[in-house]
Amino acid sequence: MIGTVRTMSTLDALVSQRRVAADLNQRLTQAGQEATTGMKADIFRALGMRSSEALALRSSMARNETFISSNEMLANRLDLTALTLRQARDTAQGFLDLAASNLESPTQTAGELQRAARVVLERLTGQINTSFLGVPLFAGTDSAQLPLQRWDAVNPDTGLAPRDVLATTIGAGITDAADATAKAARLAEIYASAATVLPAEERFESTFFNGTPLVATDGSPSPRVTARLDETTVLAYGIQANDPAFTDLLRGLAMIATTDPAEIADPEAYRVWVGAAVNAVSDGISGLLDVETRLGTQQQVVEQTLSTQRDRQDLYNSQVLSLEGVDPYEAATRLNSLQTQLEATYAVTSRLSRLSFLNFM
Repeated sequence: MIGTVRTMSTLDALVSQRRVAADLNQRLTQAGQEATTGMKADIFRALGMRSSEALALRSSMARNETFISSNEMLANRLDLTALTLRQARDTAQGFLDLAASNLESPTQTAGELQRAARVVLERLTGQINTSFLGVPLFAGTDSAQLPLQRWDAVNPDTGLAPRDVLATTIGAGITDAADATAKAARLAEIYASAATVLPAEERFESTFFNGTPLVATDGSPSPRVTARLDETTVLAYGIQANDPAFTDLLRGLAMIATTDPAEIADPEAYRVWVGAAVNAVSDGISGLLDVETRLGTQQQVVEQTLSTQRDRQDLYNSQVLSLEGVDPYEAATRLNSLQTQLEATYAVTSRLSRLSFLNFM
C-alpha cells in the first residue's frame, strides 16, 4: 500500500502562524483588559444564559442610583428649608421679646417697635424668599416667582403693594378699642385670603403672595410639592408662605410696621391693637415650630430611605461583581501564559519568513 504525505508550503505555514498570532494577540488584549479592570472583557460571551441576570441587575442598579441622586438632592433641599425656618423663627423671636415688654402699655422701648417691625418684616421676606437651585422653597407647586411680594413693591397682577393694602385698611390710624378690634379682624381676614375680603385684590394670596393658593378654584385643597422616594413611596413635603404660621407672623409684624404704637392715644385701643399684633407673632412662631417638627419627621423618612437604598446599591454591586468580575490572580496568570505563547509564535513566524530555497543551494 502506497501512502501519501501531505506537505505545507512555507507560505501556507507563514500565513497559518500569522493567524495564530492574531488570535493570540486578541486574547492577550482581552486578558490585559480583564487584569486591569477586574471585569470580564466580553460579558455576554462569558456568562452565556446568565447574561439576562446581569442585565436585570444593571437595570435595578440604574433605577436605584437615580433614586439615590434625587433623594440626596431632596435631603439638601430639606436641610436648607429647616435652616431657613429656624432663622425666620429666631428673627421673629427677637421682635417678640421687644414687643412683649410693651404689651399692656408703652414703655421706653415703645418708640422702637415700628422701626423694629419694619426691619424684621424686610428680613423675614428675604428669608422666606430663599431658593434652592433656583427654585423657591416656599412658593408651592407654582415656583416661577418668589413667593412673597416686597412690602413696597407693586404686584403687577393687582396694581397694589402690600403696604397699600395695609394703608387702605388702617386708614388714618387707630382711634379707640372698637376701631382697633374691627381693623384687626379685617386684617385677619385679609391675611387668610377669606372670600369675604372684597375687592379680591386686597387678599393676601392676590397681592402679598405669588405662589400656589391653599385652595384650588374648585374648592379643593391645592396639591403640595411632592417627591417620589422609591418605587412605592411619595412624600408630600411642600411648605408654603401662605400657610397660617407664615401669615400670622407677617400679619402681626405688618400691624406694628404700619401703625406706630407710641402714637395710639387711647390706652384700651393700644392694648387691643398691640395685643392682637403680639398674639399673631406669637402664634406664627408656635406655628413655625410645628412646621419644623413635621419637617424633621420628613427628613428622617428621607434619610432612612437613603440608607436603605445605599445598602441595596452595595448589594447590587456585590452581585454584579460576582457575575462580571474576574479573579485577579487567574487573569494575571492567563495574561502571562498568552504573552509567552505570543512571543513563541512571533519567533516561529520570524524564522519562517526568513526561510528560502536559495539558502540550501
